[in-house]
Amino acid sequence: MSIQIQQKLHQVHLKVTQARVAVLKVLLDRNEQLTAKQIYQQLYLTQQKVSLSTIYRVVCDLEKSGLIIQKQQGRSDTKYAVPELSDMGALNIQCSALAQVNKESLIESLVHLFQSFNVDVVDIEFGHTSH
Repeated sequence: MSIQIQQKLHQVHLKVTQARVAVLKVLLDRNEQLTAKQIYQQLYLTQQKVSLSTIYRVVCDLEKSGLIIQKQQGRSDTKYAVPELSDMGALNIQCSALAQVNKESLIESLVHLFQSFNVDVVDIEFGHTSH
């Protein structure tokens, strides 16, 4: 699981840190909306010492990158969650001669393009299609 989390952080150009991996792992494992304090409590129970202020910084970074979303419900504390597939849309683009393209440069360009439309890119996959 932590390798997948590290890959997700790399994909959105965030440095892999122990705190980011730990917070994202809690949100993925629990699969429910949690406040920063609840994330802190979960990490504390597993002997992971991450300060509450660090958790607030991490959830801010993760939200900006699109890996998590913020859900405000009335006057209660803000809750954070991993976006569900139903919350996301997908775009499938088929290209020829993709093997010759610098994928890292292409990803950066696509992320920049989508940001100009205020759309957060959560994941970009490269693969082969069979006709």
